[in-house]
Amino acid sequence: MELNETALFINRVEAELRFARGKFPGNTIQMMALSEEVGELAKALIDHRSGKCTAADVYAEAVQVAAMAARVAVDGDSSVPYSPHEGAITYRGRG
Repeated sequence: MELNETALFINRVEAELRFARGKFPGNTIQMMALSEEVGELAKALIDHRSGKCTAADVYAEAVQVAAMAARVAVDGDSSVPYSPHEGAITYRGRG
C-alpha cells in the first residue's frame, strides 16, 4: 500500500469522525459502538468473500471502525474511568 492510500484512508476516517460526532454527540457507550463496528467489518469481509458485498463496502466498514477507535481514544467512554487527555500526553509511540 502506498502512502497516499494511507493518507486518503485517514482523511476519510477524519470525515467519518466529524459525521459521527455530529450525529452521536457525547461519549456514552463508545466501546460498545466500536465492538459493533468491528463485527460489521468482519461480516463485510465474510460477505465479500462470497460475493454478497463489494470491496467498497468492506472499506467503508474499516473507515467506521477506525473512526470509532479514534472516538474511544480521544473522547473516551463515560462508562469506564479512562482519561483521554492522560492517555495522549503519556503515549510514547513505537518509534
